[in-house]
Amino acid sequence: MTLLLYLVEAVGFLFQFLPCAIMCFVPFDDDKLKIRKRTLFLLLTLCVLAVSALFPFAAHAVPTLDVMIHIADSYMLLVVVVSVAAYGVLVREHIMKKLLVIYIIIFYAALIFWLTNLVGSIWDPLFPRFPDDTLSVYLPKHLAFYLLSYVTILPVFVIFLRRYVSSFLREIEPQRLKREFRYATISTVSFLILMMTAHTLFDIYPYNFLLNSLLLFLVLNQAILYWMIVTSAVNRSREETAHRALEAQKLQYDRISADMERTARLRHDMRHHWNYLYSLAEEGDLTKMRSYLSALAEQTGHLQNEVFCENPTVNALLQYYAERARSDGVTCTVAAQCGELDVRPEDLTVMVGNVMENALTSYMKAPEPRKMEVAVGQFHGSFTLEVTNSCPGVRVSRGFTPDAEGFLPAGAFQSTRNGGGHGMASVADLAKVYSGSATFKFDPERMVFVSRIILNRA
Repeated sequence: MTLLLYLVEAVGFLFQFLPCAIMCFVPFDDDKLKIRKRTLFLLLTLCVLAVSALFPFAAHAVPTLDVMIHIADSYMLLVVVVSVAAYGVLVREHIMKKLLVIYIIIFYAALIFWLTNLVGSIWDPLFPRFPDDTLSVYLPKHLAFYLLSYVTILPVFVIFLRRYVSSFLREIEPQRLKREFRYATISTVSFLILMMTAHTLFDIYPYNFLLNSLLLFLVLNQAILYWMIVTSAVNRSREETAHRALEAQKLQYDRISADMERTARLRHDMRHHWNYLYSLAEEGDLTKMRSYLSALAEQTGHLQNEVFCENPTVNALLQYYAERARSDGVTCTVAAQCGELDVRPEDLTVMVGNVMENALTSYMKAPEPRKMEVAVGQFHGSFTLEVTNSCPGVRVSRGFTPDAEGFLPAGAFQSTRNGGGHGMASVADLAKVYSGSATFKFDPERMVFVSRIILNRA
């Protein structure tokens, strides 16, 4: 094996494999990776350089072309399997999202394969050749086209992954991807089978034109399928988000209506109290008046006069839910520091109301003593709400990795309500509108559930 042949084989493997390996990590944010992106890309490049340097020795271990091709394919398959395993470990994301990125990278590799085959068939005389008796996996024309693809096709895919796929992965929860993921898997497997079958049957002269036509049809068909799958997932997600938001707002409206009815009944009852007190005053029975006023004050409570913070919406919600918790015999503590917010009152009502409702539902199932702690803060334009409440336990779906503090997204928790619940998902969707997040965790040692909302545009 000459030095020139060695370099062509090593550089060909490097050019073919390195872009695919790096693009797998492009759509994910740094907080989803176990290693920072720059460090990860450097380590990845060094590893691919190492396996590329060994590739020529493995491919040319035998003198026959057929066996060499099989060894080269096996070597590449082994590298791909190891790389996919490393990719699965290094990315903290649901397996469906990770596989969808793999499917897109497979499409990119197939597109490059087809274009390389097409260019080689049409412009083969323009490229330098090895002697006819030289066995090689890659040719100089392959290297030339890979370099050309780096300045034409590769930037388009990187932009697509960074802008659109990354946004899609952040927006879509895994439980909403089941149908689309099933379609994408069937489509990708069928695509690979048809590609390999066409290449095996027609990769001989004079069938090159037919092969390129079949590969073009398969590539275009796969691109259309992926576009339909992604569009369907995004549209369905937005419809479900709008539906949940409407449900949440209707729930809050029903509660407010019920409170208004209760207030009207209290007003009606107060007329009877005033009449009775007036009769006691007419009789001059101060002892009975004091006793009656004391019982009335204990019955109605004084929570409506308690001021937790300066923001009227947040303060009203905290008053309402603190009163409900204390009336249930739950120890409720509130620490709030919140002024004017650039958040719509109806959005605050949905987010805070759903979190507090979940807390009330949860602590009622927990053994005594029950507690609820609410912390509200506003720092440098960001709003934070953290609710800690007693909880007997939760059901968590598989495939989710907690962050450094143990928090998980809303989609990780399975609803215990009949027909499923949408409160946590509505909170998470609204938090994203304000460039924020809604995360949750269960602490089995303390038997508490913690809900945290952070709004960065508040």
